[in-house]
Amino acid sequence: MKTTRRRFVSSVAALCAAAPIAGFPAVVKRRRANEMLSHAAIGCGNQAWSDLNQLASHPDINITALCDVDSSYLEVAHKKFPDARLYRDAFEMFAKEGARIDSVNVSTPDHTHAQYIMEALGRGLNVYAQKPLCHDLDACMRIKKLAAEKGAVTQMGTQIAAWECDRRTVAALRKDVIGEVRHVWLFSTRRSEPGPEHFRWPLPELPVPETLEWKLWLGPAKWRPYGTGYHPKAWRKWREFGTSWLGDLGLHLMSPVWLGMGLGATSPETVFAEVAADDWTPAQREQFWPSMSHVVWNMPGVKASGMKPFKVEWCDGFGHVDFRIDPKFLPPAFLKDIAALSPMGRLPPQGRVVEGSRGWLLSTHFDAEPCYVMKDGSTPPGLPSVGAAPSHYHEYVNCCLCGGKTTSGFEIASHMTEWGFAGNLAQLRPGELVKVEDLKS
Repeated sequence: MKTTRRRFVSSVAALCAAAPIAGFPAVVKRRRANEMLSHAAIGCGNQAWSDLNQLASHPDINITALCDVDSSYLEVAHKKFPDARLYRDAFEMFAKEGARIDSVNVSTPDHTHAQYIMEALGRGLNVYAQKPLCHDLDACMRIKKLAAEKGAVTQMGTQIAAWECDRRTVAALRKDVIGEVRHVWLFSTRRSEPGPEHFRWPLPELPVPETLEWKLWLGPAKWRPYGTGYHPKAWRKWREFGTSWLGDLGLHLMSPVWLGMGLGATSPETVFAEVAADDWTPAQREQFWPSMSHVVWNMPGVKASGMKPFKVEWCDGFGHVDFRIDPKFLPPAFLKDIAALSPMGRLPPQGRVVEGSRGWLLSTHFDAEPCYVMKDGSTPPGLPSVGAAPSHYHEYVNCCLCGGKTTSGFEIASHMTEWGFAGNLAQLRPGELVKVEDLKS
């Protein structure tokens, strides 16, 4: 890897090191004048637009190149970053800009992540990539290996890891307030495609919009005609392109548990899934992820569980629908009773509950504070103070410039991604207890 503009020597990094933050690794700020991180963005619309602007808000980054398969997004981005060079094909961008850039962000549909991440890492570049890292287990393991070999600074897009709720959840678990962990529940009743009409197949073939390079959008996926059900936002429900709601929100919700419990390279031993009995044709089942799922991972003993095995459960279902949802796709009813005893008063539509030997930790998605309910009825202790923290994006840029490890570096994020993918693969074998090692072979 280049050292110019990517990393300072350890003596310089030591001079600009910031104090560690509770729930976060130490990060550093560079103090050397006239050093900018040269960065290229792959993807410019929707979440990619947010990623680009968050990264660009760092004072020491220069947006050198912009790439998007849809020229309408590229046009908007270029108005804000007029000095950036423009590309439609990321591989052309790598060929022409590779020697001039230090870093890229990959903010594209899931099925195209791996090809861009692997190309960037192979060129010795630092990489910020949206979750999940890739589209399948094999690619995840290859990315993990290459990132370690190259020593790149990496960060997966679990940006809410920098928010106070997630950091307090991490700190609370590390402080062992609820005792040895026995069970983890992750849940979401929200879906981005809540109606059966969003799962039509086959889609009618339509002309490709003039702004879209459809072949580039498909990337490594098999060719299919363009239709209105893919770009720009509906791709996640397709097995060919997305990784289900578990591959998105599931990783957000698991992140502070993984960090707080110190799970590191821990892998589930077995996984079991149940899925909705959707009234679909066989062809639809081959195309779409199930509309609702309940997944159970059986985890080995770790220090945070007192070396005793524990379970992690995920359930997702439709919110705001006019039909009854099978209870197995919703958080267990008794969790509502526990939540009623907490300052929250009720379970949020999406969040997590961690059961320990002494009590429960309840934590929402986004920014509400977590809270405790103790099993002996005692007054819960106060939540740990976590102090101020840099943004998830600035943390990445700081580490690119001065060294250090990010919160969601690929060495951790790859294991969380594998965990999620094991759940997805189990959804394709519902009712079967699956050994996770068999999935990796």
